[in-house]
Amino acid sequence: MTAGEGPSLVIAGAGSGKTRTLVYRVAYLIDSGIDPSHILLLTFTRKSAQEMLERAGELIGVRSERVRGGTFHSVANMLLRRYGRSIGLEPGFTILDRGDAEDLIALVRAQLGLNEKDKRFPRKATIAEMFSKSENTLRPLRRDRGRRVQSFCRPSGCTGPAAAGISGVEASAPAGGL
Repeated sequence: MTAGEGPSLVIAGAGSGKTRTLVYRVAYLIDSGIDPSHILLLTFTRKSAQEMLERAGELIGVRSERVRGGTFHSVANMLLRRYGRSIGLEPGFTILDRGDAEDLIALVRAQLGLNEKDKRFPRKATIAEMFSKSENTLRPLRRDRGRRVQSFCRPSGCTGPAAAGISGVEASAPAGGL
């Protein structure tokens, strides 16, 4: 709670006192003269974020009202909407979760006629995994001359089609690609 200046990361199991530790850290920082608007509490769930902010308010009162807090995703969303133009991102962007992305892929597959049983084309979950892998590794999707999309293998093991024993996925994509 009284660790030196700078960021603190608390990692512990359920019921171990993480929220209490962070709340007391906030109180200590504010009591030490840190401007509450310079404190950011981040967690993985909305419930935890709300609970941390409420507990801080109960402990130190109105001084905690300027402390910012939320989930990693909500704060990242807010920052991207506020400052995204500097990296070419317009503030009206849309975030798709995995289910939304797969629904959109299914819609495009249907519009292109690629969901018919007589055509060999990856399932929506496989395509979503391919795009996710491409984005997360900053590597483009690649096809060889046989229009074969490579499976997802790492030194630690394989996921997706490779995990099921399939060495690649045959793709009958339009000439312009997906």
